[in-house]
Amino acid sequence: MAVLLVGLLLVGLGRMAATAVAAAQARTAADAAALAGAREGPAAARELAVGNGGSVVAFDRGPEWFEVTVRVGNRTARARAHREPPAGGTGERSGLAPAMLAALARADQLTGTTVPVVSGYRSRARQAALWANRESNPYPVAPPGRSRHETGMAIDVPLLFVPRLVAVAADSGLCHPLPESDPVHFVVCQSHQ
Repeated sequence: MAVLLVGLLLVGLGRMAATAVAAAQARTAADAAALAGAREGPAAARELAVGNGGSVVAFDRGPEWFEVTVRVGNRTARARAHREPPAGGTGERSGLAPAMLAALARADQLTGTTVPVVSGYRSRARQAALWANRESNPYPVAPPGRSRHETGMAIDVPLLFVPRLVAVAADSGLCHPLPESDPVHFVVCQSHQ
């Protein structure tokens, strides 16, 4: 009798372990597919899901995120990844205020390169979309109507470029108002407006 109970216990533990492994495989496939989708789109998400033994059941995307549901065997998992701009930034400066353009021109000269802008001017609609999806943003997002991006007086740069811009910010007329919570964010200093 004891042998039978031990046998049943082992079968139960084996099934629980198999269930945990299947759930972990589904989660891994979903995480990988979400990251691929955020970088390269739905086709890359599907390819990575298949490469991890699964298939994409559904996906959704917003301006700053990509979400995917993946099935591996009889398990599904959902994951969301932040859509990163190109590593060097786009350099896009259209819509920026003249004071910001002047500060960037000085920073370009002082750094010896074009300051890579990941995010510059934002329309109110774009700011509203960022605000609506702020949980997926690694940095704080201001509500629509309260962001200096909407006036063209703020930029975000790639995180790796921050130390270089900080070194010349004061001489360029740029301030770094939130170095701990939003290190990529720079604004035109009040004295240069």
